[in-house]
Amino acid sequence: MAQRICEGVFLVGGPDLTASSDCLCYLVNTGAAPVLIDCGAGPGLDRLLDHVAETGCAALDIETLVLTHAHIDHAGAAAELRRRIGCRIVAHHADADAIEEGDRVRSAAHWYGTDLEPAPVDFRVTGKSHRLGPDLSDLVLLHTPGHTPGSLVAVLETEDGHRVLFGQDIHGPFSPDFGSDIDEWKKSMRDLIALDADILCEGHYGVFHGRSAVREFIEDQLAAHV
Repeated sequence: MAQRICEGVFLVGGPDLTASSDCLCYLVNTGAAPVLIDCGAGPGLDRLLDHVAETGCAALDIETLVLTHAHIDHAGAAAELRRRIGCRIVAHHADADAIEEGDRVRSAAHWYGTDLEPAPVDFRVTGKSHRLGPDLSDLVLLHTPGHTPGSLVAVLETEDGHRVLFGQDIHGPFSPDFGSDIDEWKKSMRDLIALDADILCEGHYGVFHGRSAVREFIEDQLAAHV
């Protein structure tokens, strides 16, 4: 069953919802064109779309899939989802080639003993930030390199004044296989702390409510990689 996090934000995918190989996937539907943040590894796509429907959102209404990075647990279903519903795929330029080429190493697909189906990236984010626009839930995408060169987070300012941070793989892990850079990651994490978010939707550790809880989680990850 889909889980409501706050107004317009839903958890629709993850190990306990769709498939064991999936990251946590989030739907943002604030009344503008809905946006899906990550789509899982692939085997759980049917269940993910069932959960989207439970929120009252038709799958065909999803205009944009934001891939926070190239790893298969986040991007594996992208090609099939695009075929089914015609959504555009958005990713950072630094990870886009790995997605389009189905790179088994940079996508960590070799860790899972599988392959990443190549998917076209319709829009490549460049620079430090990019606003999707008022017709796309007004999400702001921020480049947060470290886990991978092209890692992104998304930030949503809700109508009731809350700041929601979709920080998918804040916790890592890190490997030269996919271009991790611990120093860059530390800088990115300090930038996220400065956002002072009210809610953190993480990619594997769940949802954190309250500014102190969000800050504590990020600081704990930093402390683990001194």
